[in-house]
Parts: sequence; C-alpha cells; structure tokens
Amino acid sequence: MASAFISHSSPDDRYVQEFVQLVGSLGFDEVFNDSHSIRPDEYFWPKIEEGIQKCDAFVVILSQASVQSYWVDKEVQFARAKGKPIIPVRIDNCKLPASFDGRDVIELKSTGGDQVNIAPSRILRHAPTILFGRETQLAALDAVWNDGTNVYTLVAWGGVGKTSLVSHWVSEHFAKRGWPGVERYFDWSFYSQGTGESRQTSADLFIQTALEFFGDENPLLGGPWERGERLAKLMRQHRTLLVLDGIEPLQYPVTDKSGQAGRLKDQGLEALIQSLANENPGLCVITTREHLTNIESVGTTKEEKLDKLLLEAAISLLRHLQVVGTDKELEEAWEDAGGHALTLQLLGRFIARAYPDRDIRHYKEIGFKKADLKRKGRSAFKVMLAYENWLKSAGSVEQIELDILRLTGLFDRPISPGCLGALRAKPAIEGLTDNLVDLDETDWNIAINDLADRDLISRTQPSPQDLQPSVDAHPLVREYFAEQLKKEQPEAFREAHSRLFDHLCETTEHRPDTLQGLQPLYEAVTHGCLAGRHQEALHEVYVDRVLRGAEHNGFYSTYRLGAIGTDLGAVAAFFSTPWSQVSLNLKESDQAWLLAVAAFNLRALGRLSEALEPMGATVRIAESATKNVSTDSDQIDQSTRVAMSASNLSELELTLGQLTQAVAHGRLAVKFADESGDQFQRMLNRTTAADALHQSGTTDEARQLFSEAEVLQEKRQSRYPILYSVQGFRYVDLLLASTEQAAWQMVVRHAPGLHVFNALPSTFNNQCDDAEYRARQTLEWHHDKYPLLSIALDHITLARSALYRALLSGDVPETLVTQVTTSLNAFRKANSLNHLPKALLTAAWYYATLGKQPDEAKRLLDEAEQIAKRGPMPLYLADVHLHRARLFRDRDELAKARVLIEKHGYGRRLPELEDAEAAAVNW
Repeated sequence: MASAFISHSSPDDRYVQEFVQLVGSLGFDEVFNDSHSIRPDEYFWPKIEEGIQKCDAFVVILSQASVQSYWVDKEVQFARAKGKPIIPVRIDNCKLPASFDGRDVIELKSTGGDQVNIAPSRILRHAPTILFGRETQLAALDAVWNDGTNVYTLVAWGGVGKTSLVSHWVSEHFAKRGWPGVERYFDWSFYSQGTGESRQTSADLFIQTALEFFGDENPLLGGPWERGERLAKLMRQHRTLLVLDGIEPLQYPVTDKSGQAGRLKDQGLEALIQSLANENPGLCVITTREHLTNIESVGTTKEEKLDKLLLEAAISLLRHLQVVGTDKELEEAWEDAGGHALTLQLLGRFIARAYPDRDIRHYKEIGFKKADLKRKGRSAFKVMLAYENWLKSAGSVEQIELDILRLTGLFDRPISPGCLGALRAKPAIEGLTDNLVDLDETDWNIAINDLADRDLISRTQPSPQDLQPSVDAHPLVREYFAEQLKKEQPEAFREAHSRLFDHLCETTEHRPDTLQGLQPLYEAVTHGCLAGRHQEALHEVYVDRVLRGAEHNGFYSTYRLGAIGTDLGAVAAFFSTPWSQVSLNLKESDQAWLLAVAAFNLRALGRLSEALEPMGATVRIAESATKNVSTDSDQIDQSTRVAMSASNLSELELTLGQLTQAVAHGRLAVKFADESGDQFQRMLNRTTAADALHQSGTTDEARQLFSEAEVLQEKRQSRYPILYSVQGFRYVDLLLASTEQAAWQMVVRHAPGLHVFNALPSTFNNQCDDAEYRARQTLEWHHDKYPLLSIALDHITLARSALYRALLSGDVPETLVTQVTTSLNAFRKANSLNHLPKALLTAAWYYATLGKQPDEAKRLLDEAEQIAKRGPMPLYLADVHLHRARLFRDRDELAKARVLIEKHGYGRRLPELEDAEAAAVNW
C-alpha cells in the first residue's frame, strides 16, 4: 500500500481536500495530513517524523504562507534527510525557495481574476479545536457575513474568549472549508504589539503590511488618514474578510477625561474602519475590551457584547478538563469565578494537575472575591497566584515551568527565540533564571510543551531563520507575572530588561531601512527604559539608530517611513506619566526635548487635546530656563526656543478653541521673539498672535500686528515684500473679513443669486483685488518650490475672492467652479486635515448657492463636521453649524452655532451670527 505525506501551512488548509484527491489519483492509498492526522493533545513533531518516515512520497504545498513557515521547511529538510521523493506543488505566485530552484514544480496557480488570496494568519494559532457554549455567537458571525453588515464588533473583558471565538469561526467555517465566499482574507492581532493603558500602540505596521498585501504601489505615501482610506478602497475591490483582534490598546480608555473614551487614537485605523463601515462588500470583524465609538450611528455596523460563559458550557468545559464534582459543585465554582472563561480554564487545568483527586471543591482554597469580578477578568489573577504558589513547592520540574512563566512578564508581546536565548544565557539572573541556564534543549522543550498543553503559554510559528518557536501567553497571564516580577523581584526585573536591551541592540542592524526592520530597536528602547537605562536608550538607540539624528536631515522614521505613531510609542517609554512627566533619569534638556517631540507627534496624529499638555510643559521649561543663562548668546538661543514653543502652543490652542490662552501665548511668543532679535521669529510670531486676536474678534490689534509682520518680512526678504504661505493666508483672512460678512448678508436676507448692489462697492472690490493679487503673486514667486499646503491656501484665497464677488455683484464667471474645485483638490493633495475644512466650507457655500447642487453642499458640510468633531476643532464645528443654518434656513443649526461661538469666545463670527439671527425671523 503506497502512502503520501502532505506538508503545508495552516492558511492553505482550504487546498488539503483537493490535494488528497490529487494524490489519490496518482496511486497513493493513504495520505498523511498533519491538520487531520494528529490529535490536538498529541505532541506533534514525533508524529510528523513518524508520518514522514512511513510515507512513500512527500508532497509539499508551496505558497506565500508556507515559504515563510519554519515547520514546513523543517519537514522538507527531514524528508530529504530520509531520502523521500519530494513533489513540490505551487498554488500561488510565491517566490520559490532556493532549495527548489531548478526543480520541476507542479503549478496549480489560479490564473483567473477572482483568485482567492489569503494572508498568513496571526490569529488562527489561537483557534481552539473545541469551543464551549458559543453556538449562538458563531451563528451570529455567520449571519453578519451574509446579511450585509459591514463592521461587526465583539466587546468583552480580557479572558472572556473573544480571540478564541473569532479564530475558531475563521478556522472551522472558512479555512477548513476552502474559504467559501472569501476573495481576500487578512487578520492582525494588536495584542502582539503590546497591551495595557500605558502602552502607546500604533497601527503603522499593520497599515503598511496590509497595503502591501492588497497591492498598493507605495505603502508609505501620504499621511495616516490617507493611507487608511486608501487601504479601505483596496479592500472594497474584493469580498474581504478582515479581522482586527484586540484594538483596545489603540482606543482612548474609559478613564479618559476629554470625552473621547472608546474612540480610536490612530488616524489610519480610524479612517479604515469608518470607511469600511460606510461601504464594504465583505466584513470587518473587530474584537476589543471597550465600546468602539464613532461608527455606532452607521446602520451597517453591529456590536455584540460577549457575556460570561453559560453554566452548561462551563460545566462541559470543566468536565472536559477532567475535573471531578457534582453539577451543583461545578455551578458554585462557575458562579464564584463570575463565568469568566479564562479563569475557569485555568482553574480546571490547575485542579486537574495540583490535586490527585481532581475535586472541584478545591477552588474554595483560591478565595475568589466579588471585588475581583469587577476588575475585568482579574479573577484569573487569583488562579494564577494559586498556580504560582503550587509550582513553587511542587518540585524541580514545576519550578522550571514557573521560571518560564515569569519570563513572559518581561514582555508585552510574543517572545522571540533570540530573546529567550539571551535570558537563558550565563550568567544566571539571580532569582529568575537560575534553573534555566543549564537546562538542555530536551528538558526545555518538555517544559515548554507541558505549559502549552496546559494552555498557560502558546507556541507561535517562528521566522525561517529561527530554530525554535516563539513563546506567547495570554495578555492577562503576562500582566500577572509582570506585576509579580516587578513587585517581588525588582532587581531581577531590571537586570533581565537590561540584558534584553543589550541583546536587541547587538543583534539588530545598526540603522534598518524598513519599519519592520526597526521593530527590534523600538523594543530595545522599551526594555532599556524598564532597566533604568534611559540615557542610553534615548541617545544610542532612539536618536542615533531610529531617527538617524535629530537635526534637519534626521527623523528618518517619521519623515521617510511615516511611522509617527510607532515613534510615539517609543517616546512614551521615556515618560513616567504620559504626557506630563518625563523620567527623572534623563537630563533636563532631554526631558524638554522629549516633551516637544511627544507634542509634535501627537499633533501630527490628530490627537490635539493630548498634545496640549506636553506642549504647555515645553513652554514652561523653556521660559524658566531663560532665568538661568549666563551669556548673551545663550540668552538669545533660549529666547528663541520660548518664542517657537509659545507660538506652536498658541496655534494648537486656537485649533482647540481655547482663544483666551491662544492670544496670551501668541503675545508671549512675540515678546520673546523680539528679545531674541531673530527677524524670522519676529515676523512669524506676529502673524500667530494676530490670527488668534482676529478669531477672538480683536480686529484692530490683529491688523496692527499683521502690518508690523509685513514690514519685517520686506526687511528680511526684499525680493518677497509681502507675507506668503500660512502667514500670508492669515493676513488675507482678515483682509477679506468684511467682504465675507457682506456676502453672507446677501445669502441670509435674499434668495441665492439675487444681488442688491448695482455695482460691487469699491471697498469690497478693493479687498478682493488685494487678496487675489497676493495669492497670484506668491504662487508666481514660488511655483517650483512651494509646499503643497501653501499652494492650497493661495488657491482657496482665489476661490473665496471670486465667490464673494459673484454673490455680491451677481456676475458669475465661468471659471468660478474651476477655482472652487481646484482649491478643494489642492487641500486634499496637501493632506492637511487641520486645514481641509476651509476648502470644504467654501465649496459647500458655492454648491448650495450659485452651483445649485444642495446635496453636494450637504455632503461637503458633513465631511467638514466629521473632521471638526474628530479633532476636536470646535471653531470649524461652529462654522459648519453656521454655514448649514444660513444655507438651508435651519434655526436648530443656528442655535448650535451660538452655543459654540459663545463657549469659545469666537468673536470673529459673532457679527455674522447676529446677521443670521436677525434674518432667521423671516425663515
């Protein structure tokens, strides 16, 4: 009887049945397939060796997943060593491994346009073979896949079983059935990037990896929001099943005091999910511990709260784990554990191992308390404490297992074989690795397999270059041992992190070019800070190797790779309290620099409210430092720093609608700029202060500062005697203010297109002429080297001037629609969400009046409102309500506008609001 062995990676399970039939047609009577031929409780490698040794032919399935698989490669090498005939079968466009170059390969690649493309999974390794008590939830997942739901969110405490449920569903309902109905599959576990409220996890690597998988030509192009929307567009080209597991590290926690609890911090991920919520031929499944906000109003999204394990399921689970007791006794244990799935699983494993009689009544010795049940899964900690105490006293083998479990507390992600090797190396870390340094590989593997069999850890597929699998544990297990290690063995805790810091620094390329390549250095920064080696982690790793310097030609990771969110995670490691207190282990100058970097990154990521604290601290530190300088040169440098940081703070406060503070810090920026004597800072900061004054309604002082700034500009750059770029736009915004108000008076008092002037009054005409001259002049000066944002600001000036002229004179030029669309497109190209609402509001005004497309106007206002709320940018939000009220005669919107204008002291809009309210009497 001839037999064959099929070697494949788990994402390719869908092909197994097809290959069984193929191999059978070639004359083989028996087929060994590792996903069906090995029972779940068997130690798999001996069974695989046995299967390969007995086979007459070895079939290896080559795919994108399998060519990266350590185990497939190991099986191939073992088969070759045993002299087995090898039949390679390629099922997709993967690059053949070097060992198969020049060999005949059976090609079974699909050539059709609807080829199924399955990404290597990060969650299927967590799929339990048996799932207890989740039949209703599995049916619900089947339903949302077929009923037009776009985004389905599962919410539950840690350890309730979210990942197990979804991974089981994907494995049993799709992977093992040939992926029915799925054209593309992609999953990501954010638990593998760190957990806990203090962690600043980023979606940068996920977005980049997904863009590459879905065929984006330049995954680094654009800002986070643009990349997220682009990814959603690519996913919509196919029926895609997307699983995002454990996104809570990227959400604002429930303790957030700014009203953003549950909202995503990451712009790229938020853009992706919001876009898919609105349109998605496939399904996005999300698991999280917290309610996900900002998509709940979309009708094609659903949220399900995953509750505790039902009694019948809990009893079945405990009996499956061979725990002994009556149904009543098992019910009491279920009730005291709060029905928490992980707690019950750990409890069952513990009792079955620690007590010869396996009696469930031993659970009473653990001492569950109701307070534990209120701490979101912390009842599992009680079981872990009992397990830890038993392992301490049970014997040498158990002590080894305990030491391995303690190692998981040093990590917030899977542990690579290299890091495990570094920790096991001599000399031993006293109290932590004494039992591990002399342990041979056989005993180590036995201990690892024993822990995995008891669900205390899991083994993950390593990269091809690794000889051992990575080790992972449930986030709650890692969290428990992290707390215990830090509290009970602080010296060992620091020494272990120090060793990991050295290992990662020594084994990683000095300056990796890719975001993936930089990951070990980001990890090194975290371990270095936990070891108390902040200064080395900052200068030798973060600044030198990640940023490649902090000068104008540095900041490689952010400017070249766009990894702003990932960088922010590294910066957070240096903070004892994000974002207010940097570690005192760092020099004061380094503390100030890190506050500034954190503020910059937070602002760039759209996390404006969070950026306020570190930016304010930067100003205070810089201002305080001016009192301790000893030379005139140092005084000038320090005054410049204060001016720059105060100016940045003023701009941020203006965006957040804190106008009183924005004016105060704008004036402070002018004061220190004058003290520094820096002509550029003197000009720039006058426009910053003037803009804040203008928006607050203090027009005369604002006009005076703009005039002074333009005089300074002419002195420092005689070739460019007028303000330009952002500074020029701020001035033009004030110059056009009265013309804008007159145009709005036309809209609110009369039907669109009906003008009351026989000719455009000279005042308004002159203002429009001046604005247009400035915009055209600066575009001409800098046409070949002008930043995209500056170009967009000049185009909106031209569009606004033309729109105001047309509304006031009744003379509508044919070029007006082109000017409006050019402006809007320029802002989208510039990818500046902080400024895009300007163009959206202007375009909405045009389409609601002269453009005669009210639906398009409403759509543009909705988009502007979404951006304003996300900021939050309340002045824009007030503008949206005011525009909507005036364009569509909506008194409710007018009332909303008044609330915001009064709340934020938005004096610039007060005259327009009063005009609209007077006109609203006749609406």
